[in-house]
Order: sequence, then C-alpha cells, then structure tokens
Amino acid sequence: MRLYHGSYCKISKIDFAFARNFKDFGTGFYLTPDFGRAVKMALRSVILNNGGEPEVNPFIFNKSTCADDLKIKEFKDYNWEWAGFVLMNRDKSQNPPYNHDYDIVIGPVADSYVDQVIKTYKDEFDNRFLEPDNLKILASRLKYSGEKYIQYCFCTEKALTHLIKD
Repeated sequence: MRLYHGSYCKISKIDFAFARNFKDFGTGFYLTPDFGRAVKMALRSVILNNGGEPEVNPFIFNKSTCADDLKIKEFKDYNWEWAGFVLMNRDKSQNPPYNHDYDIVIGPVADSYVDQVIKTYKDEFDNRFLEPDNLKILASRLKYSGEKYIQYCFCTEKALTHLIKD
C-alpha cells in the first residue's frame, strides 16, 4: 500500500525529533493513503513552519509482512474506543503526555477543532469522561465533518523498519 506524508521538505530519513506530542494517536510519523489529503497537509506544514516547499513524500507499507511482535492498533470507525484513545493522546493537561505501547496506530482523523471539543467534553462530564457511553458522545463530536480520512501513525523505530521510501 502506498502512503503519503505531506511536509514542508523532502524526507530522506524519518527523525522522531520532529514529531510533536498531543496528536490524535500520540507522537509519531503520520501518513495517509489519500494523496489529496497529503497535499493539503504539505501546504499546511509550510504555513506552520513559516517556510519551505510543499512536498508529498511517498512510502510503501505492507501490513501483511509485519512481524508478529509488532503491536498494531486499528480503529475501523469513529467509536467510543477511538474517542477515548484520541482524548488521552490529545489531553494537554497530562504531563508527561500519555504514552501508549503500540508500534503503529491506524484509524480516522479527528475534527480539526479537537482541542476545544475535548476541553468542553471534559468540563461537561467531569470525572465520568472515560465512561464508554460518554465516549460515544465524544466520538460523535470528534467525527471529521467532511470526508472520512484515515491516518497511519508509526510510533516506534521498530515500526519504521516496515516503511519503505518510494
């Protein structure tokens, strides 16, 4: 499968030093199978970086050839489990940031207003914010309003060994 990473530069070697905390699936190297989405992310990263040239970096990933000990978590849809995982990874009140033990996480992209949605949700549900019925409500609020985009987050060096620059 071909995956794309939109950036402000060409990527010859993936460096986790450039990865940011508090993303949907935690700190990692994010890719998408959607070329158009990668183009939008490349343009966005030029703006956020205050410069550079938009680049769509292609990679090849074959999930079926991954080692048995590679921990892959896949969310098929916007559900309560996905919402809880996004909430934990995006929660900026945690210091240090939440740290899961997956090598690769695959699933839908959260709405771009996720930080405000999570703050409002946690204020509303107080200490009941991790209850599955409440997380179902959060999932509906975090659902991306446009087309459903899938993201792949490679979270460990071990995971990166299964990603081939195209």
